[in-house]
Amino acid sequence: MNLNTYLQMKNDDKFEYFMKTRFATNRTPSYWVNWQNVTSHIKEHELNLNTLNYLVGKTNIKELAQQLFQQQPQLLKTVPILLASRDSKMDVLVLEKDNTMYTHNIDFSHPDLEKMDLYLDFMEDTGLLEFLSHKLKESLVDYVFGVQVGLDTNGRKNRGGIQNEKILDNNLQTIVAHNSNLKAMTQATANSIKNSWQIEVPEVLQKGKAGGRRYDGAVYNAQQHSVTIIETNFYGSGGSKLKLVAGEFSSIYETSLKLAPNVKFTWISDGPGWNTAKNPLREAFDVIPTIINLHMVKQGMLEEIILANKNQL
Repeated sequence: MNLNTYLQMKNDDKFEYFMKTRFATNRTPSYWVNWQNVTSHIKEHELNLNTLNYLVGKTNIKELAQQLFQQQPQLLKTVPILLASRDSKMDVLVLEKDNTMYTHNIDFSHPDLEKMDLYLDFMEDTGLLEFLSHKLKESLVDYVFGVQVGLDTNGRKNRGGIQNEKILDNNLQTIVAHNSNLKAMTQATANSIKNSWQIEVPEVLQKGKAGGRRYDGAVYNAQQHSVTIIETNFYGSGGSKLKLVAGEFSSIYETSLKLAPNVKFTWISDGPGWNTAKNPLREAFDVIPTIINLHMVKQGMLEEIILANKNQL
């Protein structure tokens, strides 16, 4: 399907086409593990880890650990990573047998030899010394590599949030590469668009808000002296945010961008999450004429929107 056919459809039909052509995921292979991030954390501690291998399998490990840390205090900086923590300063709650409670802070970033007992007791109470003495069957470098891979999975939520922005950037680079009249930018603001292309985009944030509204992408068409504002997102699951986003983009278009000279707007969204928010999305189709998904981007509709005159949309 091309853009012209899509735009001529009734809004109910456009909505149905959108819903039935959605992608199940936007996760590219790089989503699962950021290996560069993992290896950078390993390199930072690799020398210390190899030195601490001396403690692995030792029965009198607390005594040997004290001697080792006294000789090389910087080794204490590596203790948090052995506990799968990226916090070098830890607040710890202590529960005494008489039910008294208190907290203290353990700072591994600036080892203090006068607090050696505090460090060693913490390592013993967490089970780390027992693990190193009796449970670990591999080098600490290999062990921490696995720990870092596990910690990196916590970053998947953030990576998932920017996947569509990366997809958009890739598509914009491709579109611009074979259209000499086009220029693109990501994370565009009204100011950056005006400074680069001398087009006024109405500011939708309240006055005084630092930086202004930041759009996922913007493409300048020199032949038309127009700019296409692009927002993109992907929802793998439902939630109240979907209704809010549909209302927000409808409001931005209706109150600010619709009548702005030389300014076009398209919203690229996708994902099974819209199954839980069909009504707000359907209502947005009555306001915004150019709501498309990744399948439609693949069909060339994003490029067609960028190249079309505003009165054609």
